Amino acid sequence: MIDLHAHLLPGVDDGPPRMADALEMARVAVEGGVTTLVCTPHLNAAHPNTLGALVDVLPLVRAELDRAGIPLTLLPGAEIAFDQVAGLDDDALSAASLGGGGRWLLLELPFAGWPLGIPQALSRLEMRGFGVVIAHPERADAIQRAPDRLRDLVGRGALVQVTACSLTGDHGPRARRAAVALLRSGFVHFLASD
Repeated sequence: MIDLHAHLLPGVDDGPPRMADALEMARVAVEGGVTTLVCTPHLNAAHPNTLGALVDVLPLVRAELDRAGIPLTLLPGAEIAFDQVAGLDDDALSAASLGGGGRWLLLELPFAGWPLGIPQALSRLEMRGFGVVIAHPERADAIQRAPDRLRDLVGRGALVQVTACSLTGDHGPRARRAAVALLRSGFVHFLASD
């Protein structure tokens, strides 16, 4: 199983504070059946150096996993804030793509408000050769109020990732209701740990 959205890198934004905690998270992932995990730290105004952190920290975590005998493949990626994507060139987007494959971008919508230019932004990314996986839209207020907003984006080729903890209620009842509504509507393509 692949977890395509996880914050495993120690000391990098939402990642655990220590390497020992990252190794424990990796063990839990493996015990749950995960064989490959995409490390997706935030790429936003508060964390503009994410791509450098991937280059610096990801190899260290891989080496520690090998030393600890934890059979988990780690791949690079980034959770890109919607308001940052237009300012990134193709090389930066490729480096931030899921698995480093240069195709699929994990895009985080704002938790408040709805970006009116999102259809155009997706079209521009598609013309540049990129597809979009929308990260945890069930946590965004606009989707909680109107889950059907995703219909147009999915129709334009976007894929949708829901966070597993949203389904269990860990992100609150509004996120849970939205996640269930998205599942029932057939809009969910991936579950991830985030």
